[in-house]
Amino acid sequence: MTALYVFAILFFVMSAAVHILLSEDPNVTLYSDSIAVIAAVLPVITFLYALVYFEKGAPERKVLLIFFAGLLLWLMGETLWLYYEDILKVNPFPSWADAAWIVGYPCLSVALILQYKTVNVKLERKYEVGIAVAVLLIGILAFFLFGYLITADEEFTLLEKVISIFYPVGDLVLLYFALLITGLYWAGRLSYAWLLIALGIISYVVGDLWYAYLEWEEIYWGLKWHPVDFTWIIGDLLVFLGAAKYRISFEELV
Repeated sequence: MTALYVFAILFFVMSAAVHILLSEDPNVTLYSDSIAVIAAVLPVITFLYALVYFEKGAPERKVLLIFFAGLLLWLMGETLWLYYEDILKVNPFPSWADAAWIVGYPCLSVALILQYKTVNVKLERKYEVGIAVAVLLIGILAFFLFGYLITADEEFTLLEKVISIFYPVGDLVLLYFALLITGLYWAGRLSYAWLLIALGIISYVVGDLWYAYLEWEEIYWGLKWHPVDFTWIIGDLLVFLGAAKYRISFEELV
């Protein structure tokens, strides 16, 4: 894992350097979107790496396969975004890129639910309720900070409003189940793997909420890149590390 941690840190530093040092380059948007695609490839690779470790019929394999499909759809979304923004030179929101991302959410949600159900031990009711309340409070706070502004803005089309609200809601669903799973494995060998994945999802939540606000304020498209881009890169790197740690944790049990 040490080599992977070093790689993740170097990848992030490189990404930040490209965004900052080449901020005046006319192709910086292409560089930024290309980095986003590469970052989205990383968790796909490590989930596939974890998937092939398990034999057919293993419950973990089914979970990882569905999760892998969801991440593959998200990778497709990033690729389509690059195509629309850098090849066609059009605003990629909303577009088929959003369709790929949105379809990916049910896959990831189902994978997390199945993972939760495969564990024989269940969290105490008070912990389940506590996690649900915490996630709900985050959602309510986010709605009052950003959500209601978007829904009330007459310049947003109905489709744009629905998509803008869908992303953070979908992220919160993923976060809830990721935290439940992390709680189940707490102090166990798999706890760190799921904690990394949960932190990655938190980074996605922050990025999607931040982006929704920037879109509402019409700020994002006035810039060649924005720090919000780093939140999705960080999320991808954390999920990338979490999936790798997941397989390594099983290997250590042998």
